[in-house]
This record gives sequence, C-alpha cells and structure tokens, in this order.
Amino acid sequence: MKTANDLGYGSVKAIVDGKAVKFPSVFAIEREQDIPSPIEFENKAQKDAYMADFINRMDVTISSSAIKTQGRFMIGDNAVKRNLALTHFDLNDFAGKAESDYSLIFTLSMIAGRAVEEAYEKDKDLSEPIKVTTRMAAALPVKEGSNIETKNMYRERYIGSTHQVTFHNFKDPITVSIKFDKVFVATEGETAQFYISTGENKDLTELIKEDFDHNYPEMASAVSAKDLISAKNVVSIDIGAGTVDIVVIVNGKALVVASFSLSEGYDNALEEALEVLRDKKYNFNSVAELKEFLASKPSPLNRARYDAVQKIVFAQIEPFCDRIVAEVSRSLRKAGANIEVVFVHGGGSIPMKDQSQLRAKLNAKLKDFNGGQVVPVIWIAAKYAQGLNCDGLNYIVEHAK
Repeated sequence: MKTANDLGYGSVKAIVDGKAVKFPSVFAIEREQDIPSPIEFENKAQKDAYMADFINRMDVTISSSAIKTQGRFMIGDNAVKRNLALTHFDLNDFAGKAESDYSLIFTLSMIAGRAVEEAYEKDKDLSEPIKVTTRMAAALPVKEGSNIETKNMYRERYIGSTHQVTFHNFKDPITVSIKFDKVFVATEGETAQFYISTGENKDLTELIKEDFDHNYPEMASAVSAKDLISAKNVVSIDIGAGTVDIVVIVNGKALVVASFSLSEGYDNALEEALEVLRDKKYNFNSVAELKEFLASKPSPLNRARYDAVQKIVFAQIEPFCDRIVAEVSRSLRKAGANIEVVFVHGGGSIPMKDQSQLRAKLNAKLKDFNGGQVVPVIWIAAKYAQGLNCDGLNYIVEHAK
C-alpha cells in the first residue's frame, strides 16, 4: 500500500492506495453500554454499500507496542454519529502530534480500514487475517518537523513494530496486521508549497493566477502563473485547527531557522469566541457545533441570530490574525531574504479569507520588509486549501524510490 497521511488537529486528510480519505480527528472510547450490536445485512447490495464506506464505520481495538492508550474505539464519523463523548487532540498540549497516541490510533485504523475495503473488493475471505505492508509519507508541524530527533522518534513508532487492528463491526472480528516499509516525515506547509511548485495541478495553478490578478491588478500583465508557482523565495502560511505553520523557503529550500509554528489555530480562536457567545447566552456546546452553524446558510427566521454570532466570531478572529502577522514578521526578520510571494492555505484559511483582515494586515507588514513595495499574498482556493499538504505527501510517496 501507499499512504499519504496529512493528520490534522481538526481532520485526517489522506490518500490511501489512490482513495481520498477524510474524517474528523476524533474518536470515542466505548464503555460496555456503548458497544453496538454486530451489523447484519438483508442482501448483498446492502452489504456492498456498507463496505464501500467502511472507513467511516470503524469500530476497533489496536494491539501495538507503540501505543499505550487502550480500549475499544469508534473512529471519526462513526464516533460523531453515535453521540458519544469525543476524544480529540488537546490543542493546548505542548507534546505535539509525534508523541501522541492519537496520531497512531487514527493512522493505523485508517490504513487497516482501507485494507478491509480492498480485501472485500477482491472478494477475499475476511475471516482470515489481512496482512498489509505500506509505505507512508506523513507531516509534522514545523516545531516538531524541524527537530531531527522528533522526526526519527515519530518514524520509529511506525517502523519499529508490527501493529494489529481488529474490527468489531460484525459477529466475527476482522484482523489486519500492518508493517511499514518506509516512512517519510515531512514538514507541514513545506509539502504544500512543494506541490504548488510541481505545477502538476493545472486547475490549482489557474486559480492561483486568478486570485493574484483579482487582488493585484496592477501587476497582472507582468506576472505569469508560472512566475508565481516557480518562485524560489516564498512564505507558506498553513492555518490549521490547532497550529499555524509558517515556512520560509529561500532559494527553493526550507529555511528551518526562520520557520515557526504558532501553537494555536483557527479552532483556538473559535474557542475564545465560544466563551463570549456563552456569556451572551448563545447556546453552543462545542467548536464543532459553532463551525457547522457558521458554515450553514441562515433562514430568514434565523438571520438576525446568525449575523450577531458572526459579528462576535469575527471580533475574536482579528487578534488571532495579529498573532499570525507577528509570527510572520519574526520569520521575515530571521530569513534576511527578499520574499517574492506568500501563499495562505489550510482549513482555517477558508473562512478567514472573507471573515478577517488577514490579507490586508499581511500586505502592510510585508511592505515593511520590502522597501514599501508590494509582496503578493495569494489565498489558495477553498477546493484545494485543506488538501495541499496531503497532495504534496502523495506526490512524495508516489515518486519515492
């Protein structure tokens, strides 16, 4: 198997043996009263439909020397749909993804789930243990990914053991044994920028040029799409749920000393907004619920409430923008190079494009490091913003020898 694994604090984005996978980075530890009855099917068509989406129905236990957290887990969408208490990455934890058992719980479940899907597609006997060897490319935030000891430790957690995942969806359990052939550990943001520079995705390149032309019309005729994606001196800003990774690339190579992780993300800003909303007697139980509300289209009856909530959220996002700009300023000072273009992407960048003044604030700050001249800030289109790191990782794993 080949696995491109972009494990985010908010969601897992991956490409496993050519299939795109996405599910929220949550799981539920099942108590005895939470354990569901085994699934039964009335006909083959019903079973085929269930198995085609098996990765979103995972109910697992994991046996691995690399994981200390024990229990039976509902993974991702399966946990959300059952309204169980959800476990997710601690956005305030300094340990990071490399040390967290959750990283392996999500990754191993996903690979095993895809292996079950493939075995079913090939009409294999699922009562027999499934054995999988996979090559994986994964990414860590800059703060972790720039530390060689952390990268090696994270890689060893996968390579150093044989991992066993058991699925309990049916009366008879399905067992998958996983070994890792090679594990490439990259840095979040850097992989996204690498993918942009390949020019492999023509639609992405066209959308980059479109954003540039719209926001910098005075430069549109002089700068081509190829100029933008081929720039060698770039700042990549990856706004995630729990971190913002700022990667400075000089002469085509990531400059570690000038690349930083801000240990908060878009969801942290929403957490702050949630406190204000509760003080003002708006009933939201979680960040996930608030995000869903903001992403919905308000009805005429709900418009006043929607606008009021949106105004409160936007007010909390601006201080977050200021912290991003301050971190970018620190990166630019350390880089000591003339930056040609800035790319903004990641799941958090999608709402912030229209909900914040981040582009304007970045434009003003960048002029301070460029003799008052404009440095373009390009927003990656929503259809690609969250998956860029995954696309870069997939390119790596597909072309690795």
